[in-house]
Amino acid sequence: MLSILDRQRYWAFVKAYVICFVALVGLYVVIDAFTNLDEFFKVEERTLDLLAFMGRYYLVRLSAFYDRLCGVISLMAAVFTVTWMQRNNEHLAMMAAGISTHRAIRPVLVSTALFSLGAVANQEWIIPRVAEELQRTPDDDGKRKIRTYNSRRDINDILIQSQFADRARQEIWPFSTTFPTNRYGVMLHLTADRALYIPEHRRGAPLRGGWLVRDASLSPADAPIDGSVLVRVDPEPLALMATVGVARLTAEALLSALPLPAEARSRLAPGTYFLRTNLSFESLTQSRQWYQFADSVTLIRALSDPTYEGERREIGVYLHIRTLRPLLTVALLCLSLPLVLGGYGRNTFLNLGLAMGTSAAFYTMLFVCQWLGNNRVFAPELAGWIPLSVSATLAAARWDRIRT
Repeated sequence: MLSILDRQRYWAFVKAYVICFVALVGLYVVIDAFTNLDEFFKVEERTLDLLAFMGRYYLVRLSAFYDRLCGVISLMAAVFTVTWMQRNNEHLAMMAAGISTHRAIRPVLVSTALFSLGAVANQEWIIPRVAEELQRTPDDDGKRKIRTYNSRRDINDILIQSQFADRARQEIWPFSTTFPTNRYGVMLHLTADRALYIPEHRRGAPLRGGWLVRDASLSPADAPIDGSVLVRVDPEPLALMATVGVARLTAEALLSALPLPAEARSRLAPGTYFLRTNLSFESLTQSRQWYQFADSVTLIRALSDPTYEGERREIGVYLHIRTLRPLLTVALLCLSLPLVLGGYGRNTFLNLGLAMGTSAAFYTMLFVCQWLGNNRVFAPELAGWIPLSVSATLAAARWDRIRT
């Protein structure tokens, strides 16, 4: 059973946490909204529609905002709770009753740990669900054409490149593919103006999980195609057939199952191919920092996926730091509380300033270690464990300065 004093501390921490969160979020929303107001007007001009769009935009971003500042908010709430306890002489009364300072602040430590677990739930379940929206700019309603500038290699070491994308139709252009020499014996190139993505879950489509490429140019043109990765779609009304070294599919069978526009149907001519690949439309259009919005299972899989070879180092460093984040939050709190409880005074703003200074030094060390890890100075494991080891050691050394 919780004592009355424990319930008071828990309730005081929750109130301080909510106040700090609302204050920081409100400041962020006001500044960002005025900064990007012109961008919002490019999407909606009517007042009600504009307010609805902005409301959705910032509501989704609350999860990312909380993910980045959960540690700072927990620290501020803890400092306010402990300082308020001191200003009201509650701390002195508890010490006179034989209750030690470490026992009195236990609800603060427990509350910080619980809110840290809430941050873990946010990063594992909420953020991945809205990851696509979190990567949009203020003038992006999710329908307009976007720039990609992405080039990725799939699991078969096939390089796919594009510059622009249409999310409504899941098309990219211009489309360029380069096959490794170990597949067909030559460096094979496939280029086209556009390519349409056919997802694996598309029902009724005879070909799924790849890209339909129309009006394509294959170089060299006489290269053998085995049909396992690249399928030539025959425009002639023939049944599904296979010839020596070439797999073909009738255009009519493909058109009957795919929602292609009328102009695409009329242009389905010799030079139409289907490329089977694990590179989806999202893989080619997501931002370079996509891993910051993914869950841990996806990040672990990405470490062994050749598709993400370019950012594998950053993913490893980020995964280690994010896994240790709850411990880092508690370490930061234990590093700062001795400044408040060590006899420096009851001034709320002085205590908060000392805590914020400690927090700034802590996050500077964390960002430096992450940068060194991304640039191969530190191993990914060290980039996460060094800040925790240093902060935990300093917190243990400071802990004895708390007046008991």
